[in-house]
Amino acid sequence: MRHPVTIILCTLLFLSAACHTASSTDRDSLRAARQERIFGGEPVRTAVKLSAAAAVGIINPSVEFRAHRYITVALEGIGVFYPKGFGKILDGPVVMAMTFVEGRYYPVESFRGFFVGPNLGFSAWTLSKGIHPMYWGDYANNYQVGYNFMAGITIGYAFTLTKHWGIEISLGGGYQAGFYEGHYKSDGSMYIGWNGSSEWLPYKAAVNIVYKW
Repeated sequence: MRHPVTIILCTLLFLSAACHTASSTDRDSLRAARQERIFGGEPVRTAVKLSAAAAVGIINPSVEFRAHRYITVALEGIGVFYPKGFGKILDGPVVMAMTFVEGRYYPVESFRGFFVGPNLGFSAWTLSKGIHPMYWGDYANNYQVGYNFMAGITIGYAFTLTKHWGIEISLGGGYQAGFYEGHYKSDGSMYIGWNGSSEWLPYKAAVNIVYKW
């Protein structure tokens, strides 16, 4: 009697495995169909982006390249040009040029969903440190001219709208080391020579319109 029981158990195990394989195949087919519908069957390899902050004169273009199914490399630039301040919100010059190189890991797939990765950046600027939340209200009569280096982490989420269009939100921060001269807003004269500071802080954020192919 052992042999019929053994045969029955083996048959059940085989059917269970077959059903599981069929289920996996169905999931793969559905995923492939969705990939075909959204991306045209081909993986996205490049994306160009522009931040919504362009509406207020902050230029923040970037480009992202696929390096692996789950990994991309991005290059980003940020330009802010308010030499006389920004109305009553920002008093004093705010002129800045920043550039970043960034690696990203997407758990789902490149250019889709949540992502996280390291960034490295450099910037040169003329502004008051008082515009940063950590120093809000300080340096009321002063501004600084200098540059800084940044290294940290970026996190965000990429929303897919159509085959070629999407929206992305991101926030980056980490450690920065800055070197600068201090000037008086009244006449631009220098009150201190080269000085420096370093902090852990957020230093970039964006809501991007994305075009990809």
